[in-house]
Amino acid sequence: MRERETSREARLAAAQRALVTAEASAGLRQRLTGVTTLATAEAGAGGPAPSSDVPSELLLPVPAGLEQLLPWGGLRRGSAVQVSGSRSVLLAMAAAAANAPGQDLWCAVVAMPDVGLAAAAEAGLDLFRTVVVPQPGPDAPSVLGALIDGFDVVVLGRCAALTEADRRSAGHRLRTREAVLLSGDVWPGAQAVLEVGERSWLGVGAGEGVLTGREATITGYARGLGQPRRVRIRMGADGGVTPVGPDAHLPVGEGEIHELDLARAG
Repeated sequence: MRERETSREARLAAAQRALVTAEASAGLRQRLTGVTTLATAEAGAGGPAPSSDVPSELLLPVPAGLEQLLPWGGLRRGSAVQVSGSRSVLLAMAAAAANAPGQDLWCAVVAMPDVGLAAAAEAGLDLFRTVVVPQPGPDAPSVLGALIDGFDVVVLGRCAALTEADRRSAGHRLRTREAVLLSGDVWPGAQAVLEVGERSWLGVGAGEGVLTGREATITGYARGLGQPRRVRIRMGADGGVTPVGPDAHLPVGEGEIHELDLARAG
């Protein structure tokens, strides 16, 4: 395991080095200008214990209730996780990871032109430790590689400029740099796939009322989980995610399809 740069000054310097490369090919909506006070809240209790063969320092937190959808009980550094069907859940997972207590972590949002600073802030991302690269352009592979080198959490949208070879190279880079990739698009080789579906809105009555949030079902597929797992979550107007129901098993046929997809991805 490589020795991570832990001081705020070192992390800022590494992030700025990554931006030098990224800015050569893409415009940014947010520049890093400094650091802010770290979150001091203790990690919440509950949920399954992380796998004993994964050191705790390699695990980043996820929103409450989603840890049971991942084989490690959190986001493992060096891994890629695909989150399909909800930009809100994707950004909430990035915020939970980037705000890990006691760590000075940095996040980059790439190839998501409809995500601006307001959406990032609403999801809980600290804008002083976040950059947005809406259009990485034809040099997307080098931009993504530079951001993986300099940032702890990278959120990636649909990026047609990335070839299969580029994605394999990015996967190797993730493992080397111990970063986490959250992909809103199909990512072959993802260690876990979370699919968001069965959504309903809250706060609307018989033709009147104010939207206060929504509920959705998230299904997780991953090697090491066995059968797919499912949780019901509530997304508030503030971008927060909370669990509202227990996990449940999917029909066997659907689970088999996704297990096959994961096997092909590997």
